[in-house]
Parts: sequence; structure tokens; C-alpha cells
Amino acid sequence: MIWHTKPMKITWEAHMKKQSIVAILAVISLLHYPAKSFGSVGTEGASFLDIPVGADPAALGSAYTALATNAYAPVWNPAGLGSLSGNEVAAQHLSYLESMHYEFLSFVHPFDKSRDSDTQRGIGFSIQYLGSGDINRTDVNPDGSLVNNGDPIGTFSSYFASYNLSYGQTLTDKLSLGVTGKMIQAKIDDVSASAYAADLGALYKMNEKVQLGASLVNMGTQLKFLSEGDDLPMAVKLGGVYKFNSHFMTTAEGVYSKNGLASFHTGGEWRPIEMVGLRVGYKTDTLNGLSPVAGVTAGLGLHVWGQEFAYAWAPYGDLGDAQYFSLLIRFGAEEEQKRNLIQYQNIKQHRTVKGTSHKDDLEPEYQQLMQLLSDDDSHLARSTSDRSTADR
Repeated sequence: MIWHTKPMKITWEAHMKKQSIVAILAVISLLHYPAKSFGSVGTEGASFLDIPVGADPAALGSAYTALATNAYAPVWNPAGLGSLSGNEVAAQHLSYLESMHYEFLSFVHPFDKSRDSDTQRGIGFSIQYLGSGDINRTDVNPDGSLVNNGDPIGTFSSYFASYNLSYGQTLTDKLSLGVTGKMIQAKIDDVSASAYAADLGALYKMNEKVQLGASLVNMGTQLKFLSEGDDLPMAVKLGGVYKFNSHFMTTAEGVYSKNGLASFHTGGEWRPIEMVGLRVGYKTDTLNGLSPVAGVTAGLGLHVWGQEFAYAWAPYGDLGDAQYFSLLIRFGAEEEQKRNLIQYQNIKQHRTVKGTSHKDDLEPEYQQLMQLLSDDDSHLARSTSDRSTADR
């Protein structure tokens, strides 16, 4: 009897822990994609990796694969690290239901700052962390009866984390490639799991208005709790962005997951003034069985001295709404703006020279910048005039 009792107790405890793990994984999947949960629970062990990172991308309906040329690049598309102009830091806080929270921190650094370099390279490090907070612990006896009449007998917590190292570089003046390596860790109560994964990304700049992006994300080993493992949420993303002018742009992408589910994301941003960006998006992941409103996302970005504070709202059906808050800091952004203003003023002097013969004598970089600034000429002139008036 004694020899049999101990193995039976261990088996029962393992069974209860397994049930707790399955329940928490189901909640995480449900929080991410209510419509996908029935197809993904039990088949994807790290669904938290699909939760959008950053208020800017979240507000744009998660259509960010072709836009990631900043501190969000390590997660959205590592190829964007080849387009950095300086060091950047991104941070995010997202409150989910109850005590669940999702945090993100990223730092990116460009290796080649010289404009004369043919190849631009960048590296990034980022952390994604989903915590459950304290969860009430209950238990069931082997005969099926509730321990302590179903009242809590304590608390436990869980977390899922991904530690990412990314590298990206330009191959030509139009094409850049990147890769991200991920170490994924998870813990539910006293049961741990780990996995390793990689992302591949590419960006192609067709012209000054159109850029295309592609990524293959979450290729890796299974996340295994106890004796069973679940596949990572591997997916292929193809997207593009079109910039009408300095005030309006639109972006869209398609996503095809390993589990066979396909979705479409789209979004747009309007900047009525240089300081404010209004964003709206739509995604089809959350529409099955829910109101069409469940696919709507919205937010805004405040730009001050080259830095951005962003907010995003994303509905999750009957589960409620998610509120994103994120900060994007660009080191040296103010100095870069001053250099651009000086260069712009020099170009304005060239453009005021009488006669057409001088036009062909301009340096190539001046000619290119003149073309880029042609759509924004009146806006920049008004901004300069306003600053001069304020200085008086």
C-alpha cells in the first residue's frame, strides 16, 4: 500500500499541474485572438509572441512588417535595422484582463553612421514579457471532490518571456535583410519550459513612396511543459506601405500561420500637424463569431523633438479592451533635425539662384533632397516662419 500510494500521488499532482498549464495557455491564446483560440489552444505553446508589440503597430492593425525601421524592428522585421540613423530605445506597457500585463523593451544601435558607407548595419536587443500576476490556487482530491470546498488554498503565478538578439543590414540601396534569434522561457507555478526560435526578414524600397516587407517568424523548437510540447506560432507575413506625402500613409499585409489560418491587416496614419499622428487599423483575426467592430484598432502618436509617445486601443470582444502605452526615444534626434534644417536652407539658397544653368551644377545629394522636399515645401516654410515669430 505504501509503495503504491506515493506513485499515485505524484501522478495526480502531475495531472493537476498539466490541467493548470493547459488552462493558462488557453487564456493567453484567448486574450490574443478570441476567434483563433479554438484552433490554436493545445497546438501553439507560445501564443504570446503573436501579441502586437508597440502602440504604433497595434493602432495600425498590426500591419507593420514593411514599416519596421526603428526600435520595433527586432520583433516586427529585423531587416529594418539596416535603416537606422541612430541609437533608439522603445518601451511598452499593456494591461490585459485582471492582473495580466505585457511588457516590452528594446535597444537598437547602427554600426555604420557614415553616409559614405555602401553597407548599413544595425544590431538590436529586445525583451517580451507576459506576466499573469497572482492567481488563486484551488485543488481537487483524487475522488473528484474539491479541496477546502473550492476556496483558494494559496496563490501561484506564471510568466512567458522571449529574449531576442537581432541583426540587419543593407545589401543594396533598395534591399536589406535581417535575422533575430530568440530564447523563450516560460514558468507556470513551479513547472518551467524553454524553446529556441528565429525570425527572418527582408525589406525592399521600390521608391520614395513604396516599400515592401516580408518575414518568416517563430521558426524553432517546441515549448515543452512536463512531457508534452507545443509548436511555436510560426507564420509568414507579406506587406507593403504607400506614403502619399508627409501627412498621410497607408499600410497592409497578409499573414499565413502554420496552423492553416490566414488573416489580413491594414492601417493608416494621418498627421494634420507635424506633432500629432492619428492612426486607425483593421484586422480580420478577431472577426469569427464577433461583431465587425472587434477588428477595429485606433490610436495616436505625439511627436516632440524627435521622440514619440503613443497610445493604442484594441478591442477583444467580450473580454474587454486592451490599452497600449509606448515610448520611442531616438538619441540625437534633435541634432539631426537641426542638420536637416541647415541643409534645407542651403538648398533653398540654390533654388533661388536665377537661371536654369545653375540647376545642373547642383550636387547629386542636393538634387535628391530637393525632390524629396518638394511635396513638403510649403509645410516646412510655415513651420520655420512660426518658429521665427515665436523667437521674437
